Amino acid sequence: MHNLTKIKLFRLLLCFTYPLALIFIYPFVLCKRKNPTGLFFFFDRYAIGGAQRIHIDILESVVGTQKQLYFTRQSFNDFFKKEFYSIGNIEVKDIHFWCDNLLFRLFTVHFYALYINRHRQAHIFSSNSTFFYDMLFFINKRVVNTELLHNFTHGKNGMEFFGLENHKRLNYRIVYDVFTLNNIKNQYTSYSIDKEYLDRILFIEPGVSFVDNAKKDFSQPLKILYAGRGGAQKRINLLNDIAEKCIQQDLRVKFHFAGTMLDEISSFVKQHAILHGEISEKEKMYALYKQCHVILMTSAYEGFPMLIKEGMANGCVPVVTALEGNKTHLVHMQNAMLIDNPENEEGVVLQGIAHIAALCEDNNKLHVLSDAAYNYALQHFDRAIFLQKYRQFFRSTGIVVDDN
Repeated sequence: MHNLTKIKLFRLLLCFTYPLALIFIYPFVLCKRKNPTGLFFFFDRYAIGGAQRIHIDILESVVGTQKQLYFTRQSFNDFFKKEFYSIGNIEVKDIHFWCDNLLFRLFTVHFYALYINRHRQAHIFSSNSTFFYDMLFFINKRVVNTELLHNFTHGKNGMEFFGLENHKRLNYRIVYDVFTLNNIKNQYTSYSIDKEYLDRILFIEPGVSFVDNAKKDFSQPLKILYAGRGGAQKRINLLNDIAEKCIQQDLRVKFHFAGTMLDEISSFVKQHAILHGEISEKEKMYALYKQCHVILMTSAYEGFPMLIKEGMANGCVPVVTALEGNKTHLVHMQNAMLIDNPENEEGVVLQGIAHIAALCEDNNKLHVLSDAAYNYALQHFDRAIFLQKYRQFFRSTGIVVDDN
């Protein structure tokens, strides 16, 4: 995770170099053409991921509005690059080269802060970008600053602490799951943050597209999907253990894996599973959801992942750890099958196997849960509502938003 102390030390360097920036950088700032709407986005990267899918939808909410987008970290793949760059009325720049090097970053921060300050009215919207926090100290107070927070990492020095450190400079902090919202409120209380800053926290839940669930094929084998990245949070080793034991027990299942976690899967599972690699096209991903019956996740912590939402929108039954974020929408044996006590890794594996075995044995139960998951998603995760809420949000901050 990120180091808040390093951010503070770097800010001191930025303060020391500010006079030099005024002399040597500001002339170049004057040569850069202003953004006619003053709407700026700073995101981390365009590599494939659930966060990036949400970022694309936010940009789509203002597709008719001129905007500038900057990527501040190196992307380890370019699967979503085309989607970002092809959004309407957008100017996109990947500036990670100027952000990764310490010396270059010093003057890059000053360049963009000075550039944005030239605008009489501006709004900076950022997510997962420490570069944004570096700029904040130097941004004029008339500029609206918004942070989108994807999850709460519980003391692991995640982005929630960058927002906490800069809460007075942030006009808005947006979250999209109730668990993260409550954690941020509790964090503010713990650090004795004034109530006025609580009112700056907004809740806008992402939406998804839907397909006709009536055409789903429920014939066996039971098709089980995990899609996304690996890493400690996702606990792919537990997914792998569940898959291995299900295969060894000759359950009528077929595991599907899509994403960047394939190096964390055993050769045995790879031999018996279908490996899709990374899928960037939404149509291909939805076709995979459509043929699968179960979304399997064993994460240690999450908000409420897009994988679950999109799976439910395609009639997939979530078999996932009973994290507080997941329990916001999922109820065991009503629209999902939850794995209790997520901290007990051995228990997670045993429960995961048991839930999968139960669905293999009872096709009617699979039908009922699939329909319930789909209907719940239909009522709660409508993408059109998400886009409209973001249009209203940007309008409320003074941005002229075109509905087209």
